[in-house]
Amino acid sequence: MSSRPNPFWRELFGELRRFGYVEGKNLIVGRFSTEGHAERGPQIVQQAIEFRPDVIFAFSSRMVLLLKGATTKIPVVGYTADPVSFGIISNIAHPSGNISGVSTEAGSELDGKRLSLFKEMKPSASKISFLAPVGFWDSPYGRLIAEHAKTVGFTVVSEPLRNPVVEDEFRRVFAAFKEQKIEMIFVPDVPENNNHQKLIVDLANENEIATITATAQFVKLGALMSYGPDLADLVRRAAGYVARILRGEYPGVLPYYQPTTFDLTINLRTAKALGLIVPPALLASAVEVID
Repeated sequence: MSSRPNPFWRELFGELRRFGYVEGKNLIVGRFSTEGHAERGPQIVQQAIEFRPDVIFAFSSRMVLLLKGATTKIPVVGYTADPVSFGIISNIAHPSGNISGVSTEAGSELDGKRLSLFKEMKPSASKISFLAPVGFWDSPYGRLIAEHAKTVGFTVVSEPLRNPVVEDEFRRVFAAFKEQKIEMIFVPDVPENNNHQKLIVDLANENEIATITATAQFVKLGALMSYGPDLADLVRRAAGYVARILRGEYPGVLPYYQPTTFDLTINLRTAKALGLIVPPALLASAVEVID
């Protein structure tokens, strides 16, 4: 398990407990993590398979893709971005194979909406980058987001996080952002970012760079804004799928869940610190405003 545990594990195990599965009583849990070293992915997948579990819960699109290539027998519940764009499945309603799960996206168009809101917050901004590892940038999904950014009017500057993705690497990337005069960064929902939320927010604010994230947790820590679904709810839904599979259901008949509601959260204190005036229309559309 990572030394910086994913903040949503509590939601996962709490929901499993509600379904009657309690670790140490009737549930044995094997924990496997790359610890920020993406190159260890295949090794971690092999270790998980050798554990011979009844179901594997995988907390990233990249890990689910590795599992897809490694096993067609062990049921997999994924917590991923858009599974079709990533090539995980071809049909949301009928995954048909051994993989189902929950998506943080409703297609890549959601990121187009995020970037449009970001541009609305600061119309003069032109240079943007994504805080994401190389695997994200190189994926079909990452390339789609870059195209959305260009369509909105941003120039995308590539500065991927390199392995191992640890604190020093985040500091290196933010130093590069400052040197390249990046005005805004998009923080996608990837494990590397979720495991370093406060560090990311602190570095962004220290370097006076505006951030939009996929989850309100970052905004509550001081990020500028977020637009996305309730991620804790998604984790609980994934736990429900894990419980159903443990009870004998097959993942191929479980529709890959996609959220239908998305909330805008804005941190007014951070906007003021960045010298931004939040447009009234944007403020009115926010579900939560932190002042």
